[in-house]
Amino acid sequence: MGTVCCVEDSGTDSVGTSKIDMDEREAASPVNGSSDMLQQLKGHWMRKEDKMSLGAIAGNSMVWEAAYKHKPSPLWEVSGNKIKMSLGGEEHTGTVLLKQSEITWEDGEVWVRK
Repeated sequence: MGTVCCVEDSGTDSVGTSKIDMDEREAASPVNGSSDMLQQLKGHWMRKEDKMSLGAIAGNSMVWEAAYKHKPSPLWEVSGNKIKMSLGGEEHTGTVLLKQSEITWEDGEVWVRK
C-alpha cells in the first residue's frame, strides 16, 4: 500500500512520480485505543494529600466520581512517562511513576492508585 505524488525537477522540464510507502512513515498513537501505559494505570485513583477519591482510569479515560459532575476526561500518552488529560477544555500534563503507582500533575497535585 502506498501513495504516489508528482515530482517536478525545477532545473529541467521533466516531471516524474515517486512512490511513498505508508509503512515507512512514523506511526502515530492510536486515537481510540489505549496505550500500554494507560493499561497499566487502570484502576481507582485518589489524591495523595488527603486521600480524596477521584475516580477510575478505564481504557483511555478518567471516569470521575459522581460528586465531581464531570464527563469522562480523555487521557493519552505523550512520550516516555508523560500523559495528558483534557479537563474543562484545558490540557494537563502528568508524570507517571509506574513502580509507585503515582501520577504527578504539572500543578503539583499527586494521584496514587487505591
